[in-house]
Amino acid sequence: MTDTLLKKSTYTVSNKFPEKEESETSEEILLRSNKKITIECGKSSITLHPNGKIVLKGEYIFSDANGVNRISGGRLELN
Repeated sequence: MTDTLLKKSTYTVSNKFPEKEESETSEEILLRSNKKITIECGKSSITLHPNGKIVLKGEYIFSDANGVNRISGGRLELN
């Protein structure tokens, strides 16, 4: 398996078949799914659920911002 860098493309993934649409003006990659999406690399992963839940897993999670780094929610739990 090789690493691939995709630029200026929009991909739509459905239960039937993927579609690829080229866009000359877009600087983003958009991946849509009605099912959960998981990105894994070694011991780390990001999982996006269709209900809005996002799960980050890793041995070390780093958050850095030059400006405001805001965390908000109905309830925050630390340790």
